[in-house]
Amino acid sequence: MSRKSRKRRKNQPICRISAIFISIAIVSIAAFLFVKLDNAVRPSAQMQAETLSKHTAYEIITDTISQYAVENDCSYSKFSTVVYDEYGNVSSVEALVGNINLIQSELAGQINENLCNSENTTAEIPLGNISGLYLLAGKGPDIKVEICPVGTADVKLKSTFDSAGINQSRHRISAEIQAEMTASFPLYSFNTKVNFEYLIAETIIVGDVPEYSARAWAEIT
Repeated sequence: MSRKSRKRRKNQPICRISAIFISIAIVSIAAFLFVKLDNAVRPSAQMQAETLSKHTAYEIITDTISQYAVENDCSYSKFSTVVYDEYGNVSSVEALVGNINLIQSELAGQINENLCNSENTTAEIPLGNISGLYLLAGKGPDIKVEICPVGTADVKLKSTFDSAGINQSRHRISAEIQAEMTASFPLYSFNTKVNFEYLIAETIIVGDVPEYSARAWAEIT
């Protein structure tokens, strides 16, 4: 065996060890850079996900409630009756519990149905927006984000009384909606809880509302 062949064989283990160390170093550097990039990009991507999810849910929920209110004539008289005594003073503000429960149930069903039908809702945002860097905002190719609901939306009617002037009370009935949405980016997926309050009906009551009526409404809604 020639001297060159023996030298080449002797150097082969050293070359293999060097190659292994270089590979480990490259993988370690790549992993380190990925973690750094992930830590830099994730907060911005999550903020974009929350914004897009809230916008999508808001549009679907407000459109659903508006359409339902028009189709079902959700005026104040559907929810409550103001009873006056013989002297014209407010004796009670009575809740129409049957109507309230029905409307709350139908609203929840309609909202959930419309949210489920929007599973393929997508949005496009510039890649620079996810970077979190001001100089790159609005720049770069658009990436698609898929937004869809997770689970079911919860709907609850809420009643509030407040002063509307001298000897006047304002009674508002609104719907509180809580839904969970998910926004899926390439490499990322974020779940976000969105909360909305939508005014359905209100009226001005002349006279003081008895305290027990306000308490009764609070227990019902």
